[in-house]
Formats: sequence, C-alpha cells, structure tokens
Amino acid sequence: MSLRYFSLFTGVGGLDMGLEKRGAECVGFSEIKKSSIEIYKSHYPEHINYGDITAIDPHDLPDFDILTGGFPCQSFSLAGLRKGLEDNKNKKGAMVLYIYHLLKAKQPQYFVLENVKGILNHDGGKTYQKIFNLFHNAGYKVRVVLLNALHYGSAQNRERVIFLGSKDEFPALRPEILDDTVRFKDIWDADDTKYKTIKMTEKNKNKIEQLLTFNFELIGKYDRVGTLTTQFGCGEKLVWDEKWDGFRYMTTLEAERLQGFEDGWTKVGSDNARYWALGNAVNCKMSDYLFNNYLPKIWNW
Repeated sequence: MSLRYFSLFTGVGGLDMGLEKRGAECVGFSEIKKSSIEIYKSHYPEHINYGDITAIDPHDLPDFDILTGGFPCQSFSLAGLRKGLEDNKNKKGAMVLYIYHLLKAKQPQYFVLENVKGILNHDGGKTYQKIFNLFHNAGYKVRVVLLNALHYGSAQNRERVIFLGSKDEFPALRPEILDDTVRFKDIWDADDTKYKTIKMTEKNKNKIEQLLTFNFELIGKYDRVGTLTTQFGCGEKLVWDEKWDGFRYMTTLEAERLQGFEDGWTKVGSDNARYWALGNAVNCKMSDYLFNNYLPKIWNW
C-alpha cells in the first residue's frame, strides 16, 4: 500500500524515518525551530514546510493518508510543570487542539501521534481521557500503545505513548520486544578528540558522588542510558572513560546512535542545536518497528 503522510512537529525526522523506510510519500511537514528545519531539510530538501501549525489552514494542505507527529510534551512530562491542556504559554498544551481541528478538516485514514509516558497519569488521568475523547470525536477509532526504545535495538530507556487512530475498527495487539541486548559500549564514540570533559567544581563533584537532590547519571560501557533530554550532552549524563580515567560528556555521535539516526545525521547544526534536536527527537528504531512491523499487522498495509 502506497501511503502519503503529513508530518507535524517534525523535528529532525525521527518519526518520519519509519515511513520513509517503507517508501511513503511526504506531502508536507510543520516545524518552526530553525536549527531543526536546517537539519531536516539537509536530508529531505524536497519536503515542503508549512510552518507553524497554529497558522495552517487545513484546506491549503494536499490530501494525505496518515497524520504523524510527536506533539509538544512539556506540559505533560514528568520533568515539566505538568499544566496539561490548561497551559497557554506558547500554546504548548493546546497543540493537541490544533491537531484535532486538522483531523476534523482533512479526515485522513490514519494518525500516529507520540507523547511522553507522563501524559497517562497527568491530572489523575483526566488529560489523557480528554485527548482520547478529542480524537474519538474527530471520527476515529483510537487505541494507545506504550513503546520503549530499549526493546528495539537501542541502549536508551525511552518510553513513549503512541496514540493510534483509524477510520475503521482495528484489533488490539501487544507490542513485541525485538532486541533489548544493546549496551552503551555498542554505540561508543571511539574518537577521543571530540570528548569534552566536565569541570570539577565542588557542585559537580557532589553530583558525581550522588550527594545532591539532582545528580549526574553516570554511564559505563555496559549500561543502558536514561532518556535523553534537550540539554547540552542530552541531559545530566556523564560517561566514564577508562582511557581518560575520568568523566566526559556524551558526544553528539553517541546521542545520534542512541536515537537510532545515521552517524552525522545532525552534523549541519551547532553542538547545542544537535543535542537539543536529538533530545527532542522520536527514536528511529522505535519508529521503524512501529511503521514496518507493528502497524502493518493491525492496519493491513
């Protein structure tokens, strides 16, 4: 089946990756962060950016079969303020309402929308129920699955909620665990000229010794890594290096590999932009499993 898709909150293309692999056609995308657009367009120069979702007239868009997107999660994340649908700052919490209006207007056959696990219990589950009902009222049969990148060949523990919508009924199917054997040593960046060591301030020493409320995550070669974030080095994470006999920040190459991107996927950006984009991305290995293994079994692609 040949699929045409429209991509929302595209970032650098993590969720798109699974669809691109199966040969789907992108009819357009929506992204506003300049550094992420630069990285994405370096790989897909022919893809058209329709810009800010809040300014898109759905009737100006071409028809498509599937709507995808990792909608902003700051309002729902366990690491955020958890204001949910009432968060009007930068309209982040309200983005799901723009998705709803787009679905109502275009009525694609399917949608696949990603968010953080924290959305499930935000406000005692009320936020999740409101979002579920919105999609249902847009005319869709809706199911939700929880996927962890750790189960699909990644060394990163990254749990994500996937909202699945179809105009037709579809069966419930428990996700499989395909490969949970990967460790940090398997994605190690051997080029020590790119290593950036941490300054040994008193605070950093205490964070390494796990003495403060918020400490560094210390990573060895046989470890799996906690969820990457948009901070420098993709979060408060330090890698132990025997050769240096000390700790260093994770390199951008290691972050790319942890997210399942090809080596150098984000190389057109600054280090800060690359870390931000990678911490914000959908894991490509999870996307690959979703679009090329899981969904064909329930949507008859």
